[in-house]
Amino acid sequence: MADIDFTTDISNGFTISIGRSPSKVSGNRAMLNRFEITFLTKLRTFYVGGRPLVDGYGGDAHKYMIQPGIVNDTSSISISLSAAIENTVDSILKTQDGSTPNTEKLASASLLSVDIIDDMVTASIEVVPVEAESYDIIKLNLPITIVRGSDV
Repeated sequence: MADIDFTTDISNGFTISIGRSPSKVSGNRAMLNRFEITFLTKLRTFYVGGRPLVDGYGGDAHKYMIQPGIVNDTSSISISLSAAIENTVDSILKTQDGSTPNTEKLASASLLSVDIIDDMVTASIEVVPVEAESYDIIKLNLPITIVRGSDV
């Protein structure tokens, strides 16, 4: 995938180019970025010839977080987030190919904790690559605003 390079050169001024960048995100960070984007991707339905066709790629986290009754219930929020994490892992595992380096491949993910302050939920998710680049836990901290049923 191409990166956008912002280059400042005194002789030519400021340029923007699309091409390979030595600072391209790779390894475990690339895997974590892909996980986050997939987690937040909504599942979509397209109608082809009048028949629904569901694009099954995504975690669909939004769908789970707008359910009525989960606003002040930590266990319901945890169950909803776990379902979104499971959808995310399934989506990514189905689309990983053999050419992807092991440091960019997902092995699994799980919910570590949920913190609720007012209507803001912060979820800590452990994302496990096939091959880790360090011994540190790869963790994603996502702030999620809970949408109340009347606000949808």
